[in-house]
Amino acid sequence: MNTFKTVSLLIFALTSVSISAQQYEPVILEVKKANEKSNASNKNEKAKYFLQFGIMSRNQDSFKQKYGVHIVYENCVITSFMSEKAKKNNKEVAQYLTKKYGESWKKDLELIPYGL
Repeated sequence: MNTFKTVSLLIFALTSVSISAQQYEPVILEVKKANEKSNASNKNEKAKYFLQFGIMSRNQDSFKQKYGVHIVYENCVITSFMSEKAKKNNKEVAQYLTKKYGESWKKDLELIPYGL
């Protein structure tokens, strides 16, 4: 019985470590209309996005059109890796927007990005 407990704890610990070590990349899906043409400069530029957590997502299409920044919503479960990644990413995007548009983008976004 003692061996069973030891093996069970070892399996649980190894599974927990492997799950927490995984790196997750958010997927940004976009629907392209038939009349939209792809722009060569857009292919070379990495899409910018704020990373938010929670099950409630807002429609941010007007912000996306005006500033070219997406809002990607992840689920409520936040690992320490995802938290640090989101903070770093959101700070970089905020700096980019402030440099390009000043402080006006904050009123248009209507939410405080995670980590700011």
